[in-house]
Amino acid sequence: MGKMESAEVSKEPSLADDFRGVSTAACGSSHSAFVADGRLYTYGSNKYDQLGHSASSSVTPEPVELDEGLRVRQVALGAFHSACVAEDGSLWTWGWGGGFFHGVGALGHGGRDSIPSPAIVEGVEQVKMVACGGQHTLALTADGLLFATGKGDFGRLGRGDTSDADDFQEIDYFQQTDDSILRPGEPAKISKIGAGSNFSAAMSEQGELWVWGRNDYGQLGLGEEAMGDMYSAERFPRLVRSLPADGHQVIDFACGEHHVVALTSEGVIFEWGNRTWLEPHRVALPKCDSDFGQIVKVEAGDKFSMALTSSGKLFVWGSKNSGCLALGDCAKNVVELTQISSEAFQHQKVVDVAASKSRCIAITDETEYVA
Repeated sequence: MGKMESAEVSKEPSLADDFRGVSTAACGSSHSAFVADGRLYTYGSNKYDQLGHSASSSVTPEPVELDEGLRVRQVALGAFHSACVAEDGSLWTWGWGGGFFHGVGALGHGGRDSIPSPAIVEGVEQVKMVACGGQHTLALTADGLLFATGKGDFGRLGRGDTSDADDFQEIDYFQQTDDSILRPGEPAKISKIGAGSNFSAAMSEQGELWVWGRNDYGQLGLGEEAMGDMYSAERFPRLVRSLPADGHQVIDFACGEHHVVALTSEGVIFEWGNRTWLEPHRVALPKCDSDFGQIVKVEAGDKFSMALTSSGKLFVWGSKNSGCLALGDCAKNVVELTQISSEAFQHQKVVDVAASKSRCIAITDETEYVA
């Protein structure tokens, strides 16, 4: 795989023609990134030093260097900061460090200094995955330990309080509590993490999903009992019980700004939040033939969601004003999965997709084509 199908923000996909060998990508509130042949590239706004290079802003992707020439395995972007995991499992962050009136940033280096280029995070090793929210960062290690840093209000750091953390601190909930429904008695081993604007989520290998943080949009999916007012929040991880209670096993999920979309092992998509659904709501699948393909990944941004199929087709739904539907001049919001024309990707197979806020990146395989 390997070709990136997005340059700077537009309403239709545009090809970043000079890049091949792209393996993964990420989007933040105002900047984007991708990894090509192990090398990290960023572009967009650099107002908060989030690009990791010296340009004040960049429409053209520019390389970001890690010390010792380390190759990058994964990248995640927030509103004012960036993070990546190197192939040796080390974690690197850079961007805005925080301020007196707005609290600590999400860099995890033990202070509030902004950092203009990648700096290694001490004390968190063998990182498997990193996720960035608006002003917080989560890190998952290879042995299943979960860490968080950044702004703590509404309990988004998952440790039971609302205090800011200027370094990474462990979320030990999953070592202390067993509330699994699908496999009672077995400790939850976290396999994927995610972060929205002001909330967090974690999925276990068993196929269950935990959420915590702010719930003013119903983004935690816990139903009316957890939805009060603008201050509604959960300070510890809470299991989204309605899914496993009905026998659903989650295999993928994505956090948007204020909503969550989840994919089950049976190919069913649920979403909640955006002040529309307070608990998981089944998304209508398109009425089409068997060429639709099995859904293998979901993504989400601000008021829109995406689903990628094994056949390399990309489907979207959400607000017509999101700028990410790529369906031409939509006259109304899209409530059912609708395919982005394969022509938009030069009929190449889409193999991965990333989204956040109002930005999207698709990666295609230029050796495979779809109708």
